[in-house]
Amino acid sequence: MSQLGILYQYEMKKILKRKMTWIAFIGAVLIMLIVCYEALLNNYSETNAQTGESVRFSAYDRVIQRGEQAEKLNGRLIDDALLKEMQTAFAAVASQETMLENGSMTGTMITAVSENEAMEEKLAQQRRLYDAVYNYVRGVVGNNKVHTVDAAAFYDERQRTITAYEDTEFLTGGEREYWRGHERQTPYPYYWDQGPSIMLACIKTLLALLALVIGMVFSGVFADEHMRKTDQLALCSRHGRGMLYRAKLLAAVTLGVAATFIVGGVTLVSFGILYGYGKNWNAPLQMHLETSPYALTMGEAIVIMLVLLLLSALLHSVLTLVLSAWTKSSVATMSLMTAYILGTVLISVPGQLRALSQSVSLLPAQLVRGTAFCDMRLVGGAGHYLTNWQTGMLLYPLLTLGLALLGSLLYRRWQISGR
Repeated sequence: MSQLGILYQYEMKKILKRKMTWIAFIGAVLIMLIVCYEALLNNYSETNAQTGESVRFSAYDRVIQRGEQAEKLNGRLIDDALLKEMQTAFAAVASQETMLENGSMTGTMITAVSENEAMEEKLAQQRRLYDAVYNYVRGVVGNNKVHTVDAAAFYDERQRTITAYEDTEFLTGGEREYWRGHERQTPYPYYWDQGPSIMLACIKTLLALLALVIGMVFSGVFADEHMRKTDQLALCSRHGRGMLYRAKLLAAVTLGVAATFIVGGVTLVSFGILYGYGKNWNAPLQMHLETSPYALTMGEAIVIMLVLLLLSALLHSVLTLVLSAWTKSSVATMSLMTAYILGTVLISVPGQLRALSQSVSLLPAQLVRGTAFCDMRLVGGAGHYLTNWQTGMLLYPLLTLGLALLGSLLYRRWQISGR
């Protein structure tokens, strides 16, 4: 085995023998399992309008019941035919909403009452079948138009919202032209997207959690040697500067990527077990983000986010090593990583400051989240553009390489200074 391989194995053992490593890793897995399975713990009550009997359901049961109904419409285009069927099913609700607006009826719950219980049950079943479509369309056009909107008006309303985003983000003429040729074509099909949507929404939690774990686990890689004064012996040895640094770097990167694979994989599989992916994996991204222009499926969006999550893990692993070599203190390194994570999650720059705002949007905490697919700002010009996620896939490896070189410089020249 080569000298680098021997040093690499030694550094891996040093990190894996630390209690902090296992506490942080197991804690991350448990937190994500709680996030995934918390729906099994939440309950709610529903009162039968006819009998007055109160029945308890779990939140998970409710989602599964809604999904079983909604999936019967999977693959149907959101066109005039589907909208008309949905509006017919909710005709009684529309009439009661009109009565409420006119002041002729009061109450907090809208229920269609019929003297014929069999007919009422049939109408209720129809509403349950189209309930998910109804909520989706209402989210785009609003309560006032959902009962009368046709397909042309639905897609016009969606396009107006996208245009408003373009104005808010101060897009150039070239960027607007780019999106006119690359955005999702209409009409697009309806899909029940519970599993993929929750996975996309959970990506930002995964990023923040893994960045904290990486900050805790790798904060002492260089700092502990400095505090124990063993770095002087290492740097005087034959392979103490160049090869030892590469071994530490490879060990940290390996474990950072492995932790991301495991925690991300547990989350992905858990949501798949609970809600399933199936055909919904190929659902349009617009089922989760109605006003996103990206012509992607839910599955493609999840894969893109997971790749960015892995690249972010590489970047954060090397960043932690650089901070450890610079501060020579594991506590200071953990504090800086925590401040960095919280700061980049909470930071917000007005769109008028286009360059600064777009630069901030490319930070991992801002980019590695499902809502990033609503950001239409591009990088490039003269008709050649990269979207934000394409830019991230190129930018993060370059930043990782730059930080690795900076860490090498710090370690070679200043590791034993400051005593």
